[in-house]
This record gives sequence, structure tokens and C-alpha cells, in this order.
Amino acid sequence: MFKTETLTAFILVAKHRSFTLAANAQKQTPMAISKQVSQLEKRLGAPLFERSTRKIKLTQFGDEFLIRAQKILQQHDSLSHWLESREGKFTGTLKVIAQDIQTYDETIFPWLAEFHRLYPDIELMIDMKENIIDVDEDHHDIYWGISDYLGIKYPNLKQRLLWQAKLGIFAAPDYLAKFGTPNTPDELAKHQMISHPHQQPSNALVVNKTANSQQSEMEYVLLNAPIKSVAGHSKLAVQGLGLINALVDNLDIKSYVANQELVPVLEEYWYSSVDLYIYYHQVKLEQPKVRAFIDFFLSKRKHW
Repeated sequence: MFKTETLTAFILVAKHRSFTLAANAQKQTPMAISKQVSQLEKRLGAPLFERSTRKIKLTQFGDEFLIRAQKILQQHDSLSHWLESREGKFTGTLKVIAQDIQTYDETIFPWLAEFHRLYPDIELMIDMKENIIDVDEDHHDIYWGISDYLGIKYPNLKQRLLWQAKLGIFAAPDYLAKFGTPNTPDELAKHQMISHPHQQPSNALVVNKTANSQQSEMEYVLLNAPIKSVAGHSKLAVQGLGLINALVDNLDIKSYVANQELVPVLEEYWYSSVDLYIYYHQVKLEQPKVRAFIDFFLSKRKHW
């Protein structure tokens, strides 16, 4: 028999093309991961990787074995989930991923202590990915706070609406004193913004072209974006570095506006409905840990 730990080590190295990254994912040392892969190769009697100082590459045999190893682990996980469901146990590791730290700050982190008290045997692994999530590569139980693109791209995923928010535009008083306060989207041409490097386009400021528009399709204008960052947009905006898009209900934004460190801009042109969802896999037998997580956080929607 093959040990699941050994197969997992092999699959992680194949995924990351790195013993170090695979070790980080498993919270082990690279030496431990390398030893497990070597033991597996000895057992198989054939090399799984071509190793060089620059990169690690699967051999032809390794590529073929990877497909079979993944199927073995999937069957093992299905059996474990079936047993957990029969016993009603809320155990195991639950992997959650989102694209925006703000989503976690607003909707998960305030409630983690309560969730942990209710389900102490569920180990949460909370991750973030700045660019587009690929469900085929990013193997998680929960995909959190992503807009509807994920449901369109992967129609087999289940989805539940978490909350709806308004996407505003904000700037520091010092910035507006220098660049002027726009009264219409047409006056944005001389302005600059702080954007996200993985946003497409990376210099798009979301703003309706007509006042008080209720249309569902998102509109935007392209601006100069001298600073692109995956985080800290509101802090950078306070320093007068550009306009930002931000959720109106964000706690930091509310605080900055209350302290007059940020000013709302073009309010009548704000995009009025940003839908945030919780996505999860559609399976015949739902895992108790997944159902516990979904039900708990859906019950918190009224607080967001």
C-alpha cells in the first residue's frame, strides 16, 4: 500500500515544482519532503522527477503516476468524508481562499473565535490569492467573497449570496486640493488612481457613466495608476497618492471618512451593487465541516 502522506508530498512537489514550496504547504522541512519522495521512487523502482539546480521536472513516468496518485487520494478523501458524515463529526482541515484581505476583515475574522469554540476540531487554513483563482489548481473547500465570475467559469460550483455592497470612490483632501474635485466622470481624465496589479485592466476605476444608474453591468474609466498594490489602498489614499475604489461599508473607510482623512467623490456615480458569494463544491455527500462553516457564516450576514 501507498501511504497517503507520501503521495501528498509527491503531488505537492509536482504542483509547485519545488521541494521548498511543497514543504511550506505541509509545514515540514524540504529534507522531509525529499525523503518521502525518494522512498516513493525506491518503492516504484523509477524516478519521478528530473532534478537540476534550476528546476524540477516530472519524468514521463512521473507524469503518468501523478494522474493515478491523484485518483488514489481522491478516493481516500471520499472514504474519509463518508465516514465523517455517518458519524456526524465536525473534524478535519477546512481550506478557505479569497482574493481580498478586506473580505476576510469584514466577514470572517470577527467571528473566528466563536466558530472555533463551536467546532474546536475543525482546523481552518485561510489563504489568499491576488490573481484569478483557478479551481482546478487551487484545491480548497470554500472560495470566499468572489464575485459572480467564479460561478460563471465553474457552473458546477454551488454558490450562496453573502452580501451586497456599494463600491465607492474616495480620495484624501490633499489629493483633491492638488488635482481638483471631479463633478462628472468626464473630469477624471486628469486624475490618477491606486489600483490592484492583478485587476483587469489594472488601471480601471469603477464608476457609472450616468448619475444614479442602477444598471448591473460594471462600467469604468482608465486612469494613470502610478501605484499598484495588492493591499493597503485606503492607507495609500490617505497619503494623497490617488483615487481608490472601496466598499462603502468597509470599517477603515468609515473611520477615515469620519475623521475627514478621506472624502467621498462622485457619489451619484457610484456602482451600487457588488455581490459577494460563498462558493463550494457540489458533491453527492456533503462534508459536515463544510456544512458547519457555511451555515455558521451565512447566519452572520445580518451583522455585515
